[in-house]
Amino acid sequence: MAEPLRGKFQIILLTPRAKLLDVKAASVVVPAHDGQLGVLRNHSPLLTELGFGIMQVREISGRPDAFFIIEGGFIRVSENHATVLAYEVTTFEGKDKAQADKMLSQAQSAVAGKEYIRSQQHAMDLKRAKYIVQMAEMIQAPADVQQSG
Repeated sequence: MAEPLRGKFQIILLTPRAKLLDVKAASVVVPAHDGQLGVLRNHSPLLTELGFGIMQVREISGRPDAFFIIEGGFIRVSENHATVLAYEVTTFEGKDKAQADKMLSQAQSAVAGKEYIRSQQHAMDLKRAKYIVQMAEMIQAPADVQQSG
């Protein structure tokens, strides 16, 4: 039986290199240039600049929620379509467990100050590392809730 699409709308994530996401979902939260912006079905049309932070796509038809670290770009919302044009994106999507674990481990080291001191990373790299750790926690939270329930 097909899942009803009531309350869902099209969300597309594009970078200069590829289309990373094209799904029907209930909501998207993006890091706008001036704070978080949440979009639901039937949102009024808008075009706004994105900042640096985590994009959350919730209640996706036929798959788990998705999380992406967005580094600038724009979001356009019109007629139940949200198109995110991002300059840079970091995600666990499409990575196997070993790759995701390595990415998280490197981010945790940078946040703890170990790698940061050795390699003299830029502030942007440290900020990205903090978001990677936060994104991993966001992905794990729903699984923990489901297991305890």
